[in-house]
Amino acid sequence: MSNSTRRPLVIDRFYDVLDEQTQAQLSPEQKQEIEDAIVSITLASRHRIDVRKSFPFFGARYYLVFLLGRDLRKRPRKESTLVRIIVTILILFGILFATLCVLLTLYMLKSAAGIDLIRNFHVGIWDWWLSLRNH
Repeated sequence: MSNSTRRPLVIDRFYDVLDEQTQAQLSPEQKQEIEDAIVSITLASRHRIDVRKSFPFFGARYYLVFLLGRDLRKRPRKESTLVRIIVTILILFGILFATLCVLLTLYMLKSAAGIDLIRNFHVGIWDWWLSLRNH
């Protein structure tokens, strides 16, 4: 890592917990290799999409992390075929669910505005939603 780029926080934390005598014995080349290894196995590398949020929920704090980018590791993770299939199915269901939620929201907004795209044809979700108010 050159001096012109900012050193990731994880490397600073590594050196904070490393014994000072051990740190003093490391050559610059060894330090560089250690830093490269730390960056390659942690989330310290840059991602195209990097969302990290924490929020309170019923007296506890939870966090959400969403990272998206190219996998630059030299050794790929070992995953079974079953895990890949399950992850693919979960992602597809997630995308389908999100798409249906967006379409339902757009439909409800359209119905609330009184817009008819096809004359004399209604799905009935808006009428059902209004009937809930009457109960």
